[in-house]
Amino acid sequence: MNAWPARLSEALEALRLPSAQVLVLVNLVPILGALFLGWNAFDVILLYWLENIVVGCSTVIRMLFAQGRSATRVKLNGRSVDPGSRKDKVSVTLFFTAHYGLFTLVHGVFVLLMFGSQSSFWIHHEFLALKLFFVALLVSHGVSLWRNYFGRQEYLEKGFADYFWKPYARIILIHLTVLIGASVAQSVPSPVTAIVVFVVIKIVIDLAMHLHSHGITPGSRTN
Repeated sequence: MNAWPARLSEALEALRLPSAQVLVLVNLVPILGALFLGWNAFDVILLYWLENIVVGCSTVIRMLFAQGRSATRVKLNGRSVDPGSRKDKVSVTLFFTAHYGLFTLVHGVFVLLMFGSQSSFWIHHEFLALKLFFVALLVSHGVSLWRNYFGRQEYLEKGFADYFWKPYARIILIHLTVLIGASVAQSVPSPVTAIVVFVVIKIVIDLAMHLHSHGITPGSRTN
């Protein structure tokens, strides 16, 4: 019974971390777009798909700079990769780039086929918002990289193979969020209400994954 207040307190305290604050602020942008620019829920779905690209780029950086010992075993061309081999690190990173890139492309095609016809961005070819939000996502993930991965020296804790599968779990969760968001958008008369629900779900998922990924607790300190 007392666990929930404690967890809520920890979550609120964790929001004092700069990387978590930036993450939340960027996720709130779609609400502003809905209020002042007329964005609909399907526009927001396209916006959040862009984050898959940023996550992929961030993962490539993490893999290339990782200096720890890999706990995850990855096979390439039928053999287990050497966690200490620079050549294997580059090879696995290139394989990840191709594999994840194709996975993201297929996911993007699915999103466009399902929701593109209902997105004002796609219908009216208004891509400026997509570009600006993409930059905001780069800033958000860049802050996390700088303060957590490099600032807290996380690159010393894990090997390159440990990062290989992490983005896929995120895509699955975001895909579920997309389906929930689309369902809400069709059942709620107010587009702003639908977007608020969608954004709140997304923030909860992002924060949970962010804090877990970086091993951040309320007592943690960042540089």
